[in-house]
Amino acid sequence: MRALSIQSQVIYGHVGNNAGVFALQRQGVETWAVPTAVLAFNPSYGPPAMRPTEPGEMDAWMMALQTRPEWRQIDAVLLGWLGSPRTAEAAARAALAVKAANPGAIFLCDPVMGDNDCGLYVDAALPPVIRDQLLPHADIVTPNGFELEFLTGRKVDDLPSALAACDGLRAAGPGTVIATTLKRRDGGRGMLEALLVNGDGAWLCGVPDLGEILPKGAGDVFASLFLARLLKGRTPKKALHFAMAGTYGLLRDALSRNSPEMRLAAMQEELHSPRYLPDIERVR
Repeated sequence: MRALSIQSQVIYGHVGNNAGVFALQRQGVETWAVPTAVLAFNPSYGPPAMRPTEPGEMDAWMMALQTRPEWRQIDAVLLGWLGSPRTAEAAARAALAVKAANPGAIFLCDPVMGDNDCGLYVDAALPPVIRDQLLPHADIVTPNGFELEFLTGRKVDDLPSALAACDGLRAAGPGTVIATTLKRRDGGRGMLEALLVNGDGAWLCGVPDLGEILPKGAGDVFASLFLARLLKGRTPKKALHFAMAGTYGLLRDALSRNSPEMRLAAMQEELHSPRYLPDIERVR
């Protein structure tokens, strides 16, 4: 199994490729990591001395990688934080090149653009590019609750509205939509839920809500674990259950130790055999 992961890269901490690549590799997926930017650390700590990757540089990397025979053996593309419209366009070209070489490759787009606690934190011109140039080609999209509302223009505050918003995104192209960090007024009290919607139905998976102040990078780990389990032949339902369990285990450990970062190396067994088994139910 081989994946191409296009996300941000930090020197200190576990977000973007520094979170997702480890999770993929722990599942046995050989991963080619492409940085969309290099930062000293996550911007939540302060000015991160960021150096964005120029789109032309990414294009050159992709052209060089395509000379390798292994290029046709890439089984999946994972897109995360892109930062700017031009970087998103370069990432779209890379994903389409992988799909051209291997039409069976899975394309997972995590539309990283904002969150409920801080709003939109990327260039305001980026979301339309993600919506119009990436989502139509993606097989899977994993927005959080804020991103789901932003992309669909719908208020999401209960299960029917969440299902409707996911159906709206699916109509744009992706066969599978997973709404993460879902909070609703019609249930799930004290829980943090993810809703998976595809052509076969819809499943809701929940873990105890650990609070608002959590280490960054959980979404990157979740997307990587979900993708890895699909590559290993698991059903979307089972992949969702596993990804929620592994991500929750890392977050619970970090909070118990007052760690500002997930302890990936020390807790890597959670990425292989999670100890907590979350609730999951079919809702459609």
